[in-house]
Amino acid sequence: MKKDRQNYYFIVVNKTGGLQFFSQLKEQYREDQDKITTNQVLQASSIFYAIDHLTQTIIPDAIYKVEQDKDKDFERDNAIDLLITENYMVSTLKTLTGLRFLVISNKNLEVPKKHEDNIQKMRQIYRLYTDYFSKDPFQSDDQPLGEKKRAQFDRDVRELLDF
Repeated sequence: MKKDRQNYYFIVVNKTGGLQFFSQLKEQYREDQDKITTNQVLQASSIFYAIDHLTQTIIPDAIYKVEQDKDKDFERDNAIDLLITENYMVSTLKTLTGLRFLVISNKNLEVPKKHEDNIQKMRQIYRLYTDYFSKDPFQSDDQPLGEKKRAQFDRDVRELLDF
């Protein structure tokens, strides 16, 4: 069962579309699957941000009513929530501060349940993120974490997403 629920990557895109954090969750690859490079992650995160931003501007508010999540830290609007391809699915979570959390995982038959699991995990990661990024007086917005904090945050993310 754990193999079917495999998460491959975790990405944080900041409010201006830049890559804030990236973690490769799966180390083993199939023979026909290449390892993703940092440049590809930068490209993918900026493309995702652009597409997500466009969807928010072209869908009329009358069609899609903005509703706040029960947690009040997250916003459910006309942003992309779930993206499904032939082999992968991308679960996304947008915070009220404009951060976008993305989990790229394999696609299986339990997409709705897996997506909700990923959303719950990303909510927990957001709370960790605020501890590492926002509560540090020497950390400014959109600035990468220092190496020591980054390694600890990466371990915490891997622990949460390895379910």
